[in-house]
Amino acid sequence: MRLDGKVSLITGAGSGIGRATANCFAQEGAIVVAVDVNADAAQATEEAIEMAGGQCLGLGADVSDEEQVIGAIAATVKNFGRLDILFNNAGISVIKPITETTEADLDKLLGVNLKGVFFGCKHGIVQMLTQGGGIIINTASELGIVGQPLYSGYSATKGGVLALTRTLAAEWSAQNIRINAICPGPTDTPMIRAEFNLSDDPVAEEKAAVSTIPAGHLGKPEDIARVALFLATSDADFVHGAAIVADGGKTIR
Repeated sequence: MRLDGKVSLITGAGSGIGRATANCFAQEGAIVVAVDVNADAAQATEEAIEMAGGQCLGLGADVSDEEQVIGAIAATVKNFGRLDILFNNAGISVIKPITETTEADLDKLLGVNLKGVFFGCKHGIVQMLTQGGGIIINTASELGIVGQPLYSGYSATKGGVLALTRTLAAEWSAQNIRINAICPGPTDTPMIRAEFNLSDDPVAEEKAAVSTIPAGHLGKPEDIARVALFLATSDADFVHGAAIVADGGKTIR
């Protein structure tokens, strides 16, 4: 599944699923624009890809700020002429009962997880219309499909990503813009490690999480990257508005 010469912008590319996908796409011949709120992490992704013989531009940007999203897409087009693939992957979590979730918590979740995806889609579509089409992939979550205690704000944003993905696919598929979502389950990323570390016993917390997964282990960022790769290629040409679940079987219970 090659992406030779395809220009791909990936948010949250400084670590976890975003970095794994940046590496995967670069290995398959894509030109990668690695965007992260941590500019140093984005730069590290760029350096790693270029050391491996790939082509990458690392950019610092906060996806909750529409102007910064516009700037990242403009920089992509300025440097590489077009935007073929947009992976709206950046995300954060807040783990609290709803009774303890503050307005600031909710605003932060909405800003990154939902507004960031909305802004990416909005301005990605504008660019893709000028070039005859493109592909958009949005990171949702299995918690946009099923419920889990303490994730009310997070789940609400990820459910919103799924609804947005379906609506945009219906709206833009006829213009050759293919839009889909991925719903990862528990994946071994810095975000989930930070969640485990909120517990007094992170090892027990990890074991409890793994116990909910029929496959018996956390996902790897590379597992999700390969799903993104499929959606980014012509192998998925007839896949529109889908929510592809990659969760080790967690949602089948």
